[in-house]
Amino acid sequence: MPTTTDDLAAFLEAQGLDPHGLDEPGTLLWTTRDASGPTASAALELAGPAALLRSVAVRPDRRGDGTARRLVEDVLAEAAAGGIRRVYLFSTEAGAFWQHLGFREVPVPEAATALADAPQVRQYLADGSLATEVAWCRDLVAS
Repeated sequence: MPTTTDDLAAFLEAQGLDPHGLDEPGTLLWTTRDASGPTASAALELAGPAALLRSVAVRPDRRGDGTARRLVEDVLAEAAAGGIRRVYLFSTEAGAFWQHLGFREVPVPEAATALADAPQVRQYLADGSLATEVAWCRDLVAS
């Protein structure tokens, strides 16, 4: 059964993530599934030559088995093939994971400026939560 945005929203909420904006134009979704439903998810919000990686989640029974790493690597490969040069994300708790995947911490205003039209950035600016975020970046294509 294909994943719907409602199915994915319920999965993300169960993992403590906000699904707001997943149905916005320019947002691409990835999920892996088994008979029980989604096992992992990721989304990209496109913003010209940059993108926001968001909604990366793994069901608790699949954590630690490489599911998230493989999914993120697939998403980044597709992004690079599609012409995305730089990917940003916001994460306050998983910095070591993102560093392991080649991301580096960057100033939040840098990410917000590069992704000004991304739905999640607009939401964070509107609700004031951008100030509590930590931004990460990975270049996909050498400049």
